[in-house]
Amino acid sequence: MPAYQQINEKMVEVQLNNEEIFAKKGAMISYQGEVQFSRSFLGGQGVQSLAMRAVTNEGYALMVAKGTGKVYYAFNGLFVTIIPVRGETLYIESDNLLAFDARLTAGTMFLGNQGGVAGIVRGAASGQGLFTTTLQGTGEVAILSDGNCIGLPVTNAVPVCVDPQAYIGHTGQLDTSIVTDLNWKTFVGQASGESYQMKFSGTGTVYIQASER
Repeated sequence: MPAYQQINEKMVEVQLNNEEIFAKKGAMISYQGEVQFSRSFLGGQGVQSLAMRAVTNEGYALMVAKGTGKVYYAFNGLFVTIIPVRGETLYIESDNLLAFDARLTAGTMFLGNQGGVAGIVRGAASGQGLFTTTLQGTGEVAILSDGNCIGLPVTNAVPVCVDPQAYIGHTGQLDTSIVTDLNWKTFVGQASGESYQMKFSGTGTVYIQASER
C-alpha cells in the first residue's frame, strides 16, 4: 500500500511500490524513481459519479501517478494533513483535497441527502454549492487547509457547531443541521456575523481550518 509521510506542515511524501495515487492537478513538486504521470478522468469513481460532476460545481482536475518511487506533493503553500480512512466515508470539500490512493473510491453526494432541507441550507450558507466529494474504503487522504487543520471529536453527548466557511470535511455517523441566529439585529446590521452554524450530532470527527473562506 502507498506509504504517506509528512515532510513538514506544507508537504507530503508518498512512497509507491508499483501502485498509483490520485492528486490535485499542479500539486506534484518533485519525484524520484520510475513514476509516470497522466491526466485522470475518473479518479477512482464510476461513470455515473463522473456524469454527476459534469453538471455540478464539485468537479476537480486530477493527475494519477503510477509506478515505483517517491512523489512529493504541496499546493500554494497551504497546510497539509494526512487523514486515515478505515472502512468508512470521508466527506471532503473538493478544494481541500490534495491526494488519495487507489484503495479509496471517490464519489459525489448531494447535500440534501444528509439532513434534507438542512443539507441544502448548509450548501447555500457555506457558499460551496449543494454537492460534496466522498472518499470511501480504507486508505489515506492528504487534505489542504488555510492554517493548521483541526479535528474536533463529536459524541452523542457533545455535539459540535462550526462556521460553514471554516468547514473542511467530516467522518463518522454524523447528522447535520443548521443553527441560525436570525433576528431583528441581522437586518439592521448589528448581528454578530455568525448567523449560520453547522451542527454535527452523533459520533465522528469534524475537520475545520483556522481561516474562513
